Amino acid sequence: MAQFNRFIFSLSKLGVSALERLFKASVRVHGQEHLPDGVIIFMVNHFTRLETLVLPYELFRLTARPVMSLVHHGLFVGALGDYLDRMGAVSSRDPNRDKMIIRSLLMGDHPWLIFPEGSMIKDKKIVERGKFLIYSTTGSRRPPHTGAAVYALRTEFYRQRIHHLRNVSPGLLAEQLQFFDLESPEQVSTRETFLVPVNVTYFPIRSRQNALENLATHLVKDIPERFLEELQTEGTMLLSGVDIDICLGKALAVRTFLQNPQIQEDIIARRRILPDEAIPSRPVLRRIASKVTMRLMGSIYRMTTVNYDHLAASLLKHSPWNQLSTFDLMERLYLATEEISRLKDIRFHEAIRKDQGPRPISEDRRMLADFLDAARQSGAVELRSDIIIKKQLRMKPLWNVQSIRRENPYLVILNEVEYLCPLTRRLRQIAWRPQFLVRRALHRQFLHAAHEQFTSDHAAHQTDGDSKPMEVGAPFLLKRAGARTGVLLVHGYTAAPEEVKPLAMFLHQHGLTVYACRLPGHGTSPADLAQRKWEEWLTAVERGYLILANCCRDVVLGGFSTGAGLVLLAAAANPPGVRAVFAINPPVKLRRRKARLAPAMMLWNKLVERISGEDAEQHFVPNEPENPDINYRRNPVSGVIELMELMEKVSGCLKDFRLPVLVIQGSDDPLVHPEGSEDLYQELGSKDKEFAVFPADRHVIIRGDGSERIFARILSFIQSRG
Repeated sequence: MAQFNRFIFSLSKLGVSALERLFKASVRVHGQEHLPDGVIIFMVNHFTRLETLVLPYELFRLTARPVMSLVHHGLFVGALGDYLDRMGAVSSRDPNRDKMIIRSLLMGDHPWLIFPEGSMIKDKKIVERGKFLIYSTTGSRRPPHTGAAVYALRTEFYRQRIHHLRNVSPGLLAEQLQFFDLESPEQVSTRETFLVPVNVTYFPIRSRQNALENLATHLVKDIPERFLEELQTEGTMLLSGVDIDICLGKALAVRTFLQNPQIQEDIIARRRILPDEAIPSRPVLRRIASKVTMRLMGSIYRMTTVNYDHLAASLLKHSPWNQLSTFDLMERLYLATEEISRLKDIRFHEAIRKDQGPRPISEDRRMLADFLDAARQSGAVELRSDIIIKKQLRMKPLWNVQSIRRENPYLVILNEVEYLCPLTRRLRQIAWRPQFLVRRALHRQFLHAAHEQFTSDHAAHQTDGDSKPMEVGAPFLLKRAGARTGVLLVHGYTAAPEEVKPLAMFLHQHGLTVYACRLPGHGTSPADLAQRKWEEWLTAVERGYLILANCCRDVVLGGFSTGAGLVLLAAAANPPGVRAVFAINPPVKLRRRKARLAPAMMLWNKLVERISGEDAEQHFVPNEPENPDINYRRNPVSGVIELMELMEKVSGCLKDFRLPVLVIQGSDDPLVHPEGSEDLYQELGSKDKEFAVFPADRHVIIRGDGSERIFARILSFIQSRG
């Protein structure tokens, strides 16, 4: 019998930690509340070798008991086999396998881990014509193994029988105990046996040549093709970063399935009944085991953690058009993320969960580009610039499943959510939806989300003496029917959308649709601003762009002060449909001494907090704004730090800038040094760029005297790029 070594379990913990640190693996466990107080058999889907290494420790951490596992005999070779043996694994070809498993479960000492699929299902294809069927190594289809359910039923059968015999037949009891190497019936736990479904989902699934493969081929000649594929796939997942979501489902109690009269008759029978002997109720137990297995297989695959790849692959598959743009696919992904969140009993990866908040467009584009590369590698698409051309997949022989993760990851991704019919139906509907309906829905969705976010933030952070009226901080849309161009306006630091309203109204009066977004932390309170990062500001700008991109053909991005830096950074990624950019008084060089000393003040705050355990007094500094009815009167030092980091990021992207751009600067700006704006203009890589200086001795030149001259210059710039 396998011997447990708690020291090895401790090493396993270190191994899992090493996976997360060295190999960029992130392991998350969900559903711990479903663990029953009883004897447990975990039923787990099987896709990689990682399950046999990671799961025993993760389940040990949850149950506080070493977990034994039934593992394919092919893994018991060399150092890996020795490790598995010390971890309590039992080979599927061990002649004492059944006796060891039932004895362990009767005693209730250890939970067990069993893979009903029997081997790694590399193609993720587990459903055929509505039934659970799996490709075997011979190329034929077979149902999942019922072993886990059989062990659970047999364990509960003998548990009840032993407790019955202790009162009616000491001789039969002794024979029964002897077979299982038990000394007394007291060793048999009275706790009930449970089957717990477990799903393991990986994101992303990729297969490329990697360092682990290179090292292995250097050390070992003639590596088997199967092992080479596993190095390419699982090595890439680990080295490039993989999220491993382990989901535990509701436990299924086994005892109720033994109430059948024929089974009960065998439980109390006064004759010898050992595991290797036929009994009248065996056919009944087999039928029950089959039904229980199929029921739990459904539970396992309903817990698949739906991720970005699943959505993209399904939308691409069901799209009725042979060609579509990457922007159109990304828009449908936005819509899908919103609509599928209403589906019940679907688990989502954290990257697409609504409670995680919006992501930067750059992150969405990165994930989409990575997925499209996998689809191209699979032969599912051809990429021509921003156009996706769907291709007819050439299917390999059904039995060639050992290389499918490497050769067709796109199909593996599709297969993984095939069982989630409500999800795939909804994604098919979104794929077929006309583009104008997609754009209309997204326009409303992003508008509503921006309004709801402001309302929520204002309610949470409103402070007497610090907060302004809601109408000052609320984002607003000035829509012009039939306008082909929309202008996004972004306000400055410590200000609010009200700051850009005069410019917005001017542009709207001249036939343009205008949206003024709100930067998180603004229009609420200084305390709220102190908690924000510049990445959150950029995300708000990108969402504002999407509001306009879904109601106008062309978009112009414009910002004042900090808003100028944000629109330059957003436009550097060349979002589809953006025609031009204008930046007013970008804060490249700050004049005020307090702003320049912000990093030193932040360091001082941290030192004081560490020494005294109390907040330092200089988290905020007084602010004397030109428009006190709009701007905060207190300035969080952390916010200035974020502003400086933002402008460093902007400086790094200027040379690659390609869009038409207008830079405007006030001649005697008391806050921003004009030389900084001129330097920024010179560094811009765009061939179509203009620099304009307007006489002004204040920073907020878009309000008050002389502002309409600036407005006219902006309008002329926009119209000339039509």
